[in-house]
Amino acid sequence: MLELGPENLIDYLCQTGRLSLADAAKSHAETLSGGVSNVVMRVSVPGGEDFVVKQSRAQLRTQADWFSQPERIWRERDVLDVLSRVTPPGVVPKRLFEDRDNFLFAMEAIPREHVVWKTALLNGEVDSTIARRLGELLAEIHARTTNDTDLRQRLGDRSIFDELRLDPFYRFVAQRQAEFRPALERLIDETLATTTCLVLGDFSPKNILLVPSESGSDRQRPRFVLVDFETGHFGDPAFDLGFFLSHLLLKTIKHAARADEFFDMIRAFWTAYRGAGFQPARPPESKDGQVENLPHERRTVAHLAACLRARVDGKSTVDYLTSEAQAFVREVTRDWLLSPPDRVDSAFADLRRRLKAICSC
Repeated sequence: MLELGPENLIDYLCQTGRLSLADAAKSHAETLSGGVSNVVMRVSVPGGEDFVVKQSRAQLRTQADWFSQPERIWRERDVLDVLSRVTPPGVVPKRLFEDRDNFLFAMEAIPREHVVWKTALLNGEVDSTIARRLGELLAEIHARTTNDTDLRQRLGDRSIFDELRLDPFYRFVAQRQAEFRPALERLIDETLATTTCLVLGDFSPKNILLVPSESGSDRQRPRFVLVDFETGHFGDPAFDLGFFLSHLLLKTIKHAARADEFFDMIRAFWTAYRGAGFQPARPPESKDGQVENLPHERRTVAHLAACLRARVDGKSTVDYLTSEAQAFVREVTRDWLLSPPDRVDSAFADLRRRLKAICSC
C-alpha cells in the first residue's frame, strides 16, 4: 500500500488520472485534524470543487497499541452509500472514487465554514434544536433499516466494530477492572446477539459538522453533515444511543455549572428519538441461553455507562476532563455498571443530582 500524505497526494492524483497536469500544478493538499484511525486530507483545486481523500491505517494513533484491518475503509464506503439512500440530501457527503489497492476513497468536501459540533459543545454552546433534529435523524436511520435482510447480510460482519469499539472500550476495561468484568462481558454478548438495524457505531459530536445555511430564514438554522462510518454494522441500536449520550454527558460534566442547560439539550435529543416511534424488538438469547434479555432502555443505559467508563479508562480517553471530573465519572459508572438504572431518564436524574451535590450550580 502506498501511504499518502500532503507531500505526495497531488502527485498520486495526477498519476492516477484524477487530476490533470494543469490542475495538479495549482492544487494543494492538507491534512485534516480529528480522529485517530485514518489519514484524511482535503484537496483544494482552484477553479474547481474541493474534495477529501480518506485512507485507512493499520495502527491507530493512540497511546496504547491499537490495530485494525485497513479493509475497514470499504465498510465505511458501504455505510456511506446506505446513508445516502436513507437520509435527506446533504446529510452525508457524496462519494467520488475509490482505490482498492491503496485502501482509500474520495468524497466531496464540506464547506470550510463548518463548525464541528464537539468544538461548539466544549466551548459551552448549547443548542437543543440541533439535539432534537439529531434525535429525529438517528431514529429515522434505525427505523428505515430495521429488519432489512439485504443489509443484515452485507453489514452483518462486526469484526471491525469489535476491533474499534467492543475490544478497546469494553474488553480493555474488563481486563483491568475485574469488578466490572461480568457486566461488561454480558453486555458484549448481548450486543453481538442483537441484529436489528444499521448501527453507526460512531455517532458522535466530533463527526457532526454544522454548515451555515446559505439563504433567507434558514440562515440561523445550520444544516448538519455526518462523517466517519467505518464502525457501521447491522446490530444493536442501543449502542448508538449509549455512545452518543456518553459524549453529551461528558460535556455536561465538563460544564457542571451549566448542567441544567446541557440536560435540557440532552432530553431534547432523547425525547425526539423516542417520539419518532422507533421501538426495536428485544434481542434473541445466545445459543447457550446465558444472555440476559434486557429491555431496550436498560441496555441503552448499560452502553452509556460502559462508554463513559471507557472514555476515562479505555484505550481512547477524552482529554478535556480534570482529574476530579474523571474521578466523578468513575464513581457514577461504578454504580451504573453494577446496577444500571432501568430507564434513561433515571440515569439523567441520577447524574444531575450528583452534579448538584458537588458544585454550587
